[in-house]
Amino acid sequence: MFEKSRDVLVMGLGIFGYEVAVSLAKEGINVLAVDKNTKVINQIKDIVTDALVADAANEEALKELSVDKYDAVILGMSSSFESLILCITYLKKLGAKYIIAKASTAIQKEILMKIGADEVILPEKEIALKLAEKIARPNIIDFFELGGDAAVATVKVPSKFYNKSLMEIDLRKKYNITAIILIRDGSAKLIRDASIKLMENDELVVAGEEDNIKKVFSE
Repeated sequence: MFEKSRDVLVMGLGIFGYEVAVSLAKEGINVLAVDKNTKVINQIKDIVTDALVADAANEEALKELSVDKYDAVILGMSSSFESLILCITYLKKLGAKYIIAKASTAIQKEILMKIGADEVILPEKEIALKLAEKIARPNIIDFFELGGDAAVATVKVPSKFYNKSLMEIDLRKKYNITAIILIRDGSAKLIRDASIKLMENDELVVAGEEDNIKKVFSE
């Protein structure tokens, strides 16, 4: 995985590419946005660092972009899988440091990884999984997998824990879960006092094994 990027090239400004480019720009990242559609470029040019009309599947056009100077290249195009393959092939040839692409299927992902993409995401699959998790486990607000079986999550305190202290609940001993932060009335504080009583509408940031977190805070 690349280190924190300061210069990112986003190619293909459909909904995915456009939102990524805008979000990165808001985070202070230098973004060059590229698309064949002049109208889209005109819409985004005042938001990102620079915006150009170019064909991502054209090797000569890519040469002019000096793709090797960017920390990451994000490919948002989805209209033609063949064009995406050509683009990745050219980017590798031209020395792109880190290529992130999106695919529609697992087979496409496998192909893109084999030809040189460093990371391939499946947006529709990820959105579907998040929606299913949200419906199945409404108490889990946010979930971040750390690798292996470890995870950090923001959770709503379930009713079974109302008016009980963390000392009474003893998450660490019973479930191997550590409560790190208490969020109450919009204010987040590090947990230093395990005797504090949990209340309705409280939220916790917890760390532990993924399955344990899902089990404890889904009941």
